Amino acid sequence: MNKFVKLVFGFILFSFAIAAAGCESEYLGGDRNTKWKKDLSYMQKALPKKHVNLFFKINEEKFNDEINTLKNSVDNLNDDEIAAGIYKITASIGDSHTSAYKETLNAYPMEFYYFKEGVYVVNTTSEYKKALYAKLIKINGKDIKNIQEAILPLIVNDNEGMVKKSVPKYLSNPEILHGIKVVSDTNKAVFTFQDSNGKIFNLNVSSMDKHKISEKFIVNETYNSSYPLYMQKKNLNYWYKYLSDEKTVYFKYNKCQSDEDSDKSIEDFIAQMLSFMNTHTVDKFVIDMRDNSGGSDKYIKPIIDWLKNKKLNNKNHLFVIVGRNTFSSAIVDTSLLKKDTNATFVGETTSGKPNHYGAVKEFELPNSKMEISYSTQFNKSSNNNSTTFAPDKIIELSIKDYMNKTDPVLNYILKF
Repeated sequence: MNKFVKLVFGFILFSFAIAAAGCESEYLGGDRNTKWKKDLSYMQKALPKKHVNLFFKINEEKFNDEINTLKNSVDNLNDDEIAAGIYKITASIGDSHTSAYKETLNAYPMEFYYFKEGVYVVNTTSEYKKALYAKLIKINGKDIKNIQEAILPLIVNDNEGMVKKSVPKYLSNPEILHGIKVVSDTNKAVFTFQDSNGKIFNLNVSSMDKHKISEKFIVNETYNSSYPLYMQKKNLNYWYKYLSDEKTVYFKYNKCQSDEDSDKSIEDFIAQMLSFMNTHTVDKFVIDMRDNSGGSDKYIKPIIDWLKNKKLNNKNHLFVIVGRNTFSSAIVDTSLLKKDTNATFVGETTSGKPNHYGAVKEFELPNSKMEISYSTQFNKSSNNNSTTFAPDKIIELSIKDYMNKTDPVLNYILKF
């Protein structure tokens, strides 16, 4: 009987697989325009079925209108403009976990960061070393403010944190810039900068294989001990250090999941850290989640339980650092710490919202292979519907802080 049940179950699964493959195959093939139109039709059918609540913000009619409008424009658009249109449609859903992604081969060899004074180059190759730590003013004669306005419809523009996180990434992407008509040639562009003395200069920048850029960067991104703690050990999901002079435990929490290369689980690591604090003099405990993009929110709970009956659970001794990269499950963690501890929160506003859709899955568009991410559940971690988590003390990083390798956030906490 068990064997029969297994055979029937296997046959059912096989039938579903064949049906799914057959369903997708009807969207495959044709000339270039037909392929894009089939991809859009596939997305139009699949996304409402897969997303847990696709029309919580945009209504179904508007969603279909946007896709049909893009579909009808395919013949007159280039590939990058169509891809940008798909980015805009997924962004219009209003769920920062629901998005489109198109794999690109090339990039401009520059890494940008949004400081409080504007967008600056924080890494590049020796060919363009003049631009290192210079402020970006224009691309191909277009002002950076206008370029940002053109980028905003491609992202879920919930808050300032999301803007500051997303815009710099798109500025080094030739295909995105081509899709929003900032550049006409993805192979090269004229970037205009302003140096620390206020002098304006242009650089003719060529795109290159994005997988080879990091090995040619001037700044070694392993970031040794001369750099602030928050920049060190970025390859680790979590680590801690005891600052003996300040009697402070600094816990850098980069991702809410176990490190694959570690022989110690995240549960064991947290237990060890708490044990250390039980046996050492600790005046301050700092949980730095400014770069935490998420994972699972369950790992913060043992820390909260440990804190509840400790003298450290005090606004003068317990600190949580958040920022633009605090997202997804890290936002849930932040909300739990706000609710169940007496911590002081320091840093920047977050890109993620306390109440948000998540538990992400993906599917591919059959022809272009663009990846569409979508949410499968709603996470409610706050009683208000704020668009961001705002810390008690907002401290923005300046280009001078970065160049001088100082961390104004941690410095504020240690002097608190």
